[in-house]
Amino acid sequence: MSKKVYISVYDFTGIADYAKVLNEKFDYEIVSSGKTFEYLSKKGLKVIDISDLGIADGFYARTFMETFIHKNFDMVIINLRPVQDIAEKTDDVRQFMDAINVLDFSILRAAAKDFNDTIIVTDISDFYKTINVNAYDRQKLALRAFQYMADYDEAVSEKIGVYSGEDERKLINMAKICELKYGSNPHQKASLYRPKTMADYKLLNEGELSYNDIKNLTTAINLISEFYDMNAVAIVKHDLPCGVALGRSIFEAYTKAFDCDPFATFSGTIAFSQSVNFEVAKHLSSMAVKVVAAPYYEDEALEHLKKNQNLKIVRIFTELKNFKKVLTEDVKITPFGVLVQENNKSELDKDLFRVVTKVKPTAEQLEDAIFAWKVSKFARTNSVVIAKDFKTVSIAQGQTNLIAATELAMDIACENSKDAILATDEAIPAGECINAAAQGRISLIIQPGGSIRDKEVIAMADKYNISMVFTGIRNLSF
Repeated sequence: MSKKVYISVYDFTGIADYAKVLNEKFDYEIVSSGKTFEYLSKKGLKVIDISDLGIADGFYARTFMETFIHKNFDMVIINLRPVQDIAEKTDDVRQFMDAINVLDFSILRAAAKDFNDTIIVTDISDFYKTINVNAYDRQKLALRAFQYMADYDEAVSEKIGVYSGEDERKLINMAKICELKYGSNPHQKASLYRPKTMADYKLLNEGELSYNDIKNLTTAINLISEFYDMNAVAIVKHDLPCGVALGRSIFEAYTKAFDCDPFATFSGTIAFSQSVNFEVAKHLSSMAVKVVAAPYYEDEALEHLKKNQNLKIVRIFTELKNFKKVLTEDVKITPFGVLVQENNKSELDKDLFRVVTKVKPTAEQLEDAIFAWKVSKFARTNSVVIAKDFKTVSIAQGQTNLIAATELAMDIACENSKDAILATDEAIPAGECINAAAQGRISLIIQPGGSIRDKEVIAMADKYNISMVFTGIRNLSF
């Protein structure tokens, strides 16, 4: 007696060739429905319509479906039309629900439950793994099917929530990518999971990214994505930006960023917005850098970097201008509940941006101010960034008050603060910050504004002939 396989897929990639192999080499009869039936028939395959086996539109009761699958099929191959694709075609919830393939979903669930007797396939990569399967393989395939259905259910639920204007339930369902060597510390276990959307990247040499590497890499790429169309370099260590710069060339940007805090470069993560050339690679190879990331590497530069066995070389395939779109939410699990917020995608708003002092900034000062403001967005609160000529002179962050952060930033900058820009991530709360800035001969301060002492702060800035800009945007980062 020949075996039967039911095939119904949205993605036709490789399915005709696989069905032909099943039919000709392993004596499977092909059963299908809808567009898959039409597609396979046009490819010259003999295909049985599932309706010929006695299944009808009203045949959805679980017990009968499980019996039907067990009786008729030795293998089921199903992948469903992506929920996002359905949602993009309609704004009507009824049309959306009508497009959900309930029959195939029911077949998928019944087949997965009957995995001891029915091989279930939901992923193209599993096609040829099903030729010779043991009990353990069947169980793994069933697990993948249940996970696939869970993801699909989650996506449908979220879309209906959008239609309904409800957000009372947040479903987080992620597939594990791999176990990590450890977490922040060697005694902490850690794993990497795949979110719904994810950056496209590749490690170009041996080794693996650690938990801390991935955190550092995220901050570094976030930073250079703010300057995706320029020569930009960001150096990050312990998930904190240590040096950021723009340059006329990528090498100039790199040396300027390096100059901000040379010690932080050791075991640091460095991200480049443009291709890494041999000049940069040569300098990098003389440093104990842990991770380097860029959208491209020149061949000679890549070969040179690969000679350093302790360096992890990452290529970012996701376009930097789209990097902010990869993740839309920030999720933190706490003992008091799960916090969910939108990712900080703040941009300067010309309607909020205003000069509040008597001394007006020059165009060059404003360009430096915007640069410093973008860097401060990714520094740890309370943060103070001092910058000049598109280069961070000092970054003070993680302080418990802005006065301490300002004084620390001035101490780090020393004489380099003269005529520089000072950016803060929250409103300046007291005149002491202005006093510290004046002692360092800061020329312009860019800050959110909105403190109850704004008038006092503005008056102090006027006293010292310091320009001040209010952005109206707070960028706290914890």
